[in-house]
Amino acid sequence: MHQLANEEKAALLLSAVDSDGDGDEDENHLRTNTSLNVPDDKFPVVAKRPKTYQRHPISNAHPLLCFTLVLGAFILGCLSGVIIMLYRIPPDSGQRSSSLNLLQAATNVDLTIRTKLLQSIEKANFTNLTRSIESENDAANKLHEKWKSYSSVLTRVNKLTYDINLSQYALSTQWSGAKLLDSKDGKELLKVNLLSTENILSFSSFIKSGEIDGNSIYYVNYGRQEDFAYLFKNRINFQDRQKSIVFMRRQRTIISQTEQIHQAIYYGFAALVLFDDNENSQTKTTNDRFPFYQDWVRYTSFQERQNFLDGTINNENHSISVLILSYDDVERIFRLVQTDSNKWLTCPTEWTHTVTALKIGGTLSTTRIRLVVNVEAIKIELPVVMSSIRGISDPDHFIMVGYQLGAMQQSRIINEIIEAYTNQIKNGWKPKRSILFCAWSGLDYDHYTIRRWLSDNSRFVDKNLIAYLDIGNGILGNSTLNLHGSPLFEQVAYQTADLVPSPLEHNHTCYHRLVPTTTVSSNEEHHHSHERKRRDGDEHQHHEEENEKQAVECESHKLLDEWNRASNNQIGLNKALGIVQTIDIDSSAALFQLQYGIPSILIEMTEQQAVTNDTFYAALVPPSFERKLQPEVYVAYTQFVSEIIRRLVDEPLISFNLTNYAKQIDKQVDEYVSHYKREYGSVGSHIGRINEFIETFNDLTKSIQALQLHINQISQSDYFQLQSINKQLIEFERLFISNDQLPGMNSIDKKYKHTLIGPAYGLTNTAVPFPLLSNILYGIPEDPPTELCDSSKLFWSKLKKHIHFVNRTLNGFDGLVDKSK
Repeated sequence: MHQLANEEKAALLLSAVDSDGDGDEDENHLRTNTSLNVPDDKFPVVAKRPKTYQRHPISNAHPLLCFTLVLGAFILGCLSGVIIMLYRIPPDSGQRSSSLNLLQAATNVDLTIRTKLLQSIEKANFTNLTRSIESENDAANKLHEKWKSYSSVLTRVNKLTYDINLSQYALSTQWSGAKLLDSKDGKELLKVNLLSTENILSFSSFIKSGEIDGNSIYYVNYGRQEDFAYLFKNRINFQDRQKSIVFMRRQRTIISQTEQIHQAIYYGFAALVLFDDNENSQTKTTNDRFPFYQDWVRYTSFQERQNFLDGTINNENHSISVLILSYDDVERIFRLVQTDSNKWLTCPTEWTHTVTALKIGGTLSTTRIRLVVNVEAIKIELPVVMSSIRGISDPDHFIMVGYQLGAMQQSRIINEIIEAYTNQIKNGWKPKRSILFCAWSGLDYDHYTIRRWLSDNSRFVDKNLIAYLDIGNGILGNSTLNLHGSPLFEQVAYQTADLVPSPLEHNHTCYHRLVPTTTVSSNEEHHHSHERKRRDGDEHQHHEEENEKQAVECESHKLLDEWNRASNNQIGLNKALGIVQTIDIDSSAALFQLQYGIPSILIEMTEQQAVTNDTFYAALVPPSFERKLQPEVYVAYTQFVSEIIRRLVDEPLISFNLTNYAKQIDKQVDEYVSHYKREYGSVGSHIGRINEFIETFNDLTKSIQALQLHINQISQSDYFQLQSINKQLIEFERLFISNDQLPGMNSIDKKYKHTLIGPAYGLTNTAVPFPLLSNILYGIPEDPPTELCDSSKLFWSKLKKHIHFVNRTLNGFDGLVDKSK
């Protein structure tokens, strides 16, 4: 028998929710089985033969009395035997007793463990922590040895490597650099060398050696899609791209170098010049977006346009020459070509906040630029270090916590969490589920090692992984949680933020919390109020009883209060904002969630301006670092992450709440309809009434809420029912993974499949709701071409069909969702 696919399992598990297991059904089932056991021999029934003789009447008193005596003796003997056996069996060897104890242990939660964990994380361990980044190989070796020292707790401590072919610049005997030449006589006007600090460059399949004579140059900021959109918005069309060179500045926290090369290849440039960002520069994301429609009309043939709509157009056979220069050298080049044309636009203020010689660029008339690039292929090994804490009652299911190798800040935080867990395990704590700690390499190469590991272990991940926690950039500021991920994390993040003390000092201890309307229900608020009072009593036992009430009212600020303050400052008191924001696509968490359907969350500590309610455009504000972050900030962040982990691995019921997911969908539907109202009107005759869109998702959210209501009614001591519910919660996010690649990002290998949230075409680092329709609807003309109308209808039918499948699955029908492995 073939193993059931993941979606079939999901359907069966979710349909099991609606089965209450009533006694009548069991009785009917037994009756059916009994009737099947009786052979149907089809012989005629013989009537009872009449009496042909007469007997003397016999009294019935003696048989009844004998039967009663025998029955009583039998019952008395059985009871005696049972009593003797109970006396003779030792107390610790009883199977029933041990089974009951196991079930009790599996459903029991020791709430004191969280207090012990938080208290065991001390600020003294973070006093000398710096922001320095060490070599990934050195970091991997140190981490491997460090984790092996926890042999009593950590299991399967492994260091593995993935081979990758990269291009590096050739030896110094072969010159690489740029020359500025007079277009008439070829006289050399300027010569600049390759930036000497650069060695490893990128994937060898993207880069080639060559000598390129450029007749045009263009500067596109960081080369994000919104940067290109600014050029198209100002009607700057690239001419003769095979002889055009594009300049981009580098900033890894904004866009990866690999993605920049992708962008240059996608737009067909002959060469790319990367240069280091000015140290004093600031970055502000624009709201420019290059519509899907405008890119579609770039293709002239019907087949090219159809391939573009199908998401099959790529530039696999196209490679590019890449040169890395210093910022000063690039300014020198632009100063010399400045007189070549006075019509070049200046850079927008969002790009440059200081006076610069850089301009948008254009065609060169009196000069030309020559790039000489010599690269050679080299094979390197990217390390990955993994370790795990094995669970007790449900070891097969696990959560993952990942970060970037070489980031000393995150490494110290992870090790602090492991040490805290180690101490508690030695004191008797036994986590129910497993934890897998992962230190990844290859972030500069588009999360290469993560993608490889996921590809190699896709079946294992699909079956066993509960959630992925990405501590990503870690601490970028000193005050506010910045959380991006699945709405399933809304409740657990809210509760945890209400538990961890704020790292900031306030002038007062008593305060009135301003709690905006969030996705946390009033029942949960009531529960947290009582929980906080109990927690306060545990943490302040040394206070006198007469001051206990005052201590409850005047407790210290929590991370939730800092988040509320930032939220109020950002969007106002009367607007709602969930503590977990929509995921962006430049993180490993997005890779897990949008491509594999794993509930994921990116956890950062930032300044308050990082909080945003902008769904359709990413307002990426650069972090404003303090010169020295206080140890209390690291402690609060570490406590928050450790408590998130504990809740997911220690509680009988996984801390996901489907209500938050349903509310997020409702919110997205309202914003989506408002945002695309005109575009829907343009294709309304093809897609249909906009009310159909709203009704489809209303039915979905009702099913989700009904499932959550059923979960709320499950007894917390019903271990077997809780296990069934947990499996359904694990499968929930996976139901929204589509078999179709979503047309969106230019990168060939970014195949996001989430139907509810995904990449926006024309924007980087941004995800939009319902991407299958969003990309094609945005910027569609009043009278769109027939091909686009037909595509809109096709995309809507795909999305609607998928949502109907999910809805039927949630309601217990046999609808299954297909998913490619």
